[in-house]
Amino acid sequence: MAQRLAGSSSQYLRQHSHQLVDWFPYGDEAFEQARLRDVPVMLSIGYAACHWCHVMSHESFDDPELAALLNENFVAIKVDREEHPLVDDTYMLATQALTGAGGWPMTIFALPDGRTVHAGTYYPKKPRGKTPSFRQVLDAVHEAWETKRESLEEQAQMLAGHLAELGSRQSSLLSLQSQEPADKAFGAALDRWIAGTKPEGGFTPAPKFPPTWALKTLWRAVITTPDRAEEAFTAAATHLEAMFLGGLQDHVEGGFARYCVDENWSVPHFEKMLYDNAGLLSLAARTSALAAEFSRTSEGEAAQRAQKLAGLARRSAEGIIDFLNEELLTASSAAPAFAASLDADSSRDGKQIEGAYYTFNREEMALVSDPLIHRLPKGLLRFAPVAEEPQNFCFSLLRAPEPSELGVLQELREAMRALRRSRIMPVRDEKVIAGWNGLAIEALAEAALLLDQPMALELAEKAANSVWQMQWDERARRLARVSFSNRAEHGNEGTLQDYAALALGFLALGQASGQKQWAARASQLLGRAADFVDPETGVPRDAVGADARIAAQRGNIAAVTVLDDALPASGALYAKALAMHALQSMAAGEYSEADAAALDSARVLSAHALALASDAPTQVATALEVQCIVSSPVQYLAMSQWDSAEAKRVRSVALSLGMNARHDPSLPGAENGLQIQPCREELCQMPVAGMDGFFSLFASGKDA
Repeated sequence: MAQRLAGSSSQYLRQHSHQLVDWFPYGDEAFEQARLRDVPVMLSIGYAACHWCHVMSHESFDDPELAALLNENFVAIKVDREEHPLVDDTYMLATQALTGAGGWPMTIFALPDGRTVHAGTYYPKKPRGKTPSFRQVLDAVHEAWETKRESLEEQAQMLAGHLAELGSRQSSLLSLQSQEPADKAFGAALDRWIAGTKPEGGFTPAPKFPPTWALKTLWRAVITTPDRAEEAFTAAATHLEAMFLGGLQDHVEGGFARYCVDENWSVPHFEKMLYDNAGLLSLAARTSALAAEFSRTSEGEAAQRAQKLAGLARRSAEGIIDFLNEELLTASSAAPAFAASLDADSSRDGKQIEGAYYTFNREEMALVSDPLIHRLPKGLLRFAPVAEEPQNFCFSLLRAPEPSELGVLQELREAMRALRRSRIMPVRDEKVIAGWNGLAIEALAEAALLLDQPMALELAEKAANSVWQMQWDERARRLARVSFSNRAEHGNEGTLQDYAALALGFLALGQASGQKQWAARASQLLGRAADFVDPETGVPRDAVGADARIAAQRGNIAAVTVLDDALPASGALYAKALAMHALQSMAAGEYSEADAAALDSARVLSAHALALASDAPTQVATALEVQCIVSSPVQYLAMSQWDSAEAKRVRSVALSLGMNARHDPSLPGAENGLQIQPCREELCQMPVAGMDGFFSLFASGKDA
């Protein structure tokens, strides 16, 4: 039994290989066993860094009596949601429809054909309030299977019909039309973002998730809408200061957690995911460049705030780069790439405890701070108690440090790091996910240019070469979603998100490195990604085809991700990759009919953002960014200088706005200083002079 999971590419599955539960991985064999035995299926869906997944595993799946009960009356399937995102998304919809909520671990009871009859999340070993124990749930489902089979069939069919209706509604969002131009839609989104900014940062109450993709798009307003630049900056800074100062960031070893559990961003949920850190690296690098520009063009308190934010963002970005290099880069000498995550839990006194590696008790705090106590600035440090363990504290900052305070702060961090390194580190999930690596490659390439970080470019090149070598099947022209220990799971093709994110990573890497091979590889990925678009409806599906169980559960309606969540919507990512590929061709003077068609496709695939911008701006932020890029009157620049300080500033702002640039020393007036020629598709205007001329291109407010 254990051997079915022991060799899995999933750390999450391997964590369960010792148990007496007769676990199957997700696939045909498990469901066929259920059909032959005439028993229902129990799917347990989670991921390696999930704290409550570990709790339920220890409480229930390690219990020999519960394992025997599961083995007798069910076929048990263990699913890593990160390996099989379509399976996870499908059964999450079912869980939310039945219970009104969702989360992990997710516990699904299904017919042998995959349709759900009962669903929930974490079930305790003993009843808690209105929540039944896991054993009670097992007994109830088994009894219903034996005595009420017909009603279970009816319930399963009704749920499948409901999910089909939901799926149709989701797809219909992509066909929404609006006559609003992109700048008007962006203005409406900006109104909502400014009005929705909470004083403590974030758009929502606790738990506080970073609104990464919305903030990346929001930054455009600071540069391209001069009449609203200050209020846009104030909103962005409110979010970013909370994120860069608070407990979301690991101020000792770099990197960011998934979210904070409290209103004031002081204590995180301690798991660290690659995709979060990739998105936040891109945001931090962009923030550093654009906040520095804003500080030069504003005055007084706003200028000072922007200058401090630029420094905060740079240090956060550098911390993420170090984290990716030291903590997530796999040890493979042949194909080093980025592992998926670090666990929230780690060992303390023989027990697995959430945040054990990251927090400090009072004695430990005194040990690291007492030698520095007379030099530590007042009002800078925050030690917030962890709710489940109030005797332990999470370290963060209350304000941005002054330059004179950075030295002693670094000494304190080094002392904390040394103390941490004496502990048992959290477990790392070693699987390499193509799309998540694509986001990291894109962010590292951006950081290399925006922050002048050569190590970031080296890391991006390492990961890009490894994922291409390991997970791209040249013969079949297919991308494996996952690899582990230098072995790709080619039977598990990547989703549209994987293809689009990796293509974007390759395009950014080509731009940063000057190597043309990356654009060519991006073209191959986008060639296959085109197959994910339904030829009849034009809807970008998450997968080219779903397996029989997923199709049955969804009522044969294809899975489509329309809205941004923890990751950008797959269709929006694909639209962005098409647009960026076309813009690179423009700047290189190689714009073709195929590029023009790709740009039109990007416009169509992201057009729903114009209709939804005023109602759900955060959920369509990536698609809205694409609309701003494709509708901008300036899509690429020719520049008479390339490496001067002023030219580098222009290139940084242009990169942050999704523009491409090329070096053209023959531009008229080049002998008088930096000349910048704005272009769109195959039409260029007269050059403007210097940074002031560049900013004057946006003074009309025509560009979103």
